Amino acid sequence: MKLASRPSMAVHPEATADPATLRWVVSGVSLPFAGELVSAPGLDGFLGRVRVEVTVGAVIATVLDDSWGRIGAGFRTALTMALERTDDWIGGPGAQALDEVETLRRCADELIAGPVGAVAAMHGGSIELVDVTLHCGQRTVDVAMKGACRGCPAAVITLHQRLERQLSLRLREPVSVREM
Repeated sequence: MKLASRPSMAVHPEATADPATLRWVVSGVSLPFAGELVSAPGLDGFLGRVRVEVTVGAVIATVLDDSWGRIGAGFRTALTMALERTDDWIGGPGAQALDEVETLRRCADELIAGPVGAVAAMHGGSIELVDVTLHCGQRTVDVAMKGACRGCPAAVITLHQRLERQLSLRLREPVSVREM
C-alpha cells in the first residue's frame, strides 16, 4: 500500500512578555496575509475567545477571557487543521496579502526589530533596513549598519551568521544580506 505524502508542517508556541499571548511559530506552510484573522476553517470556534493576528511565519494569539492552560491543546489542534486550508482564511479590513517581496521585508523587519537588532544594540549600534529585492529567484536584503556597528569587523558575523541565516531558515530559501 502506498501512502500519500505531503510536506511536513510544524506548529509550536513561544511565550511572549504577555502571558495571555502566544506566538505560534508555523513552518512548512505559507501564510496568506498579515493582519487580523476573522475566519478560518477549524479556528472559527476560538475566534470569539482568542484574538488572532497573522504575521510572517507565525500566528500571534491572545486569549481574551480564558487561559492557555485550559484551551492550549484544543487551539493547537484547531490551528493545525486551519493551516491545511489557508486559502479559506479571511483577514480583517487591514490585512495585507503577502507576496514574496513583502514576506521578505516583514521577516527582515521582525528580525531587525527583535533578536538580531538586539545583538547590534548590545554593542552600541543598530541595523536599518534599506531595501529588499527578488530578482531571478535571488532574495537580497540591503541594510545599513549604524552607530558602533558601522565599520566593525564583527558586523559581518551579525549580518551573515545571524540575519542572513535566520532569514534563510524562516523562508526556507537562500537569502543574501548586503551592507550598504
